[in-house]
Amino acid sequence: MRTPGAGPVTDTATRILDAAVIEAAQAGLRKLTMDDVARRAKLARMTVYRRYGRREELVDALVARETERFLAAVAAGIDAADSEDGVAEAFVAAVRYSRDHPMLRRAGQTGSGMSAAETETLLKQGSDFIACQMLAGAPNADPEGARWVADVFARLFLSYISCPPTDPDFGEDAQLRRFAHQVLTPMAGRILGP
Repeated sequence: MRTPGAGPVTDTATRILDAAVIEAAQAGLRKLTMDDVARRAKLARMTVYRRYGRREELVDALVARETERFLAAVAAGIDAADSEDGVAEAFVAAVRYSRDHPMLRRAGQTGSGMSAAETETLLKQGSDFIACQMLAGAPNADPEGARWVADVFARLFLSYISCPPTDPDFGEDAQLRRFAHQVLTPMAGRILGP
């Protein structure tokens, strides 16, 4: 899922992206500047520009890395669950990750700050990941239905991040788990078959 042309991950790249997460959480993704990231990373401005030639390259690398981390956390939630609890645990893991992540927390307070194209890319990556997880080991699954349900799940989750619900309480894992068991798991179950 690495961004094409982003180059290898180095300590300097990690430092820059870590600083960019904090800056984006404070100022928003749209107001993220190379200069502010360089200051936060305690690096020379030219070091940041050598690694990411343009602001858009930095933002693309940041979104790609954080998406990869998010999907890894969701996959870990699925892996830790019994098969009948996979959907619910994936949902809870996704919400928990977003509550703890500074950029995603800000998105819940002020909106994502992403462009329509960035949002669409994020939705596609999330939907593809969910469909792949749903279809893995489900030989009777309906692939078209899995894609549709995965798209609904990805869009639902993005809306939950952008505008956290009060019912179920976004901060209560038990309520989120109950919601997922009552609403999301049956949707997935109809697609996956016996």
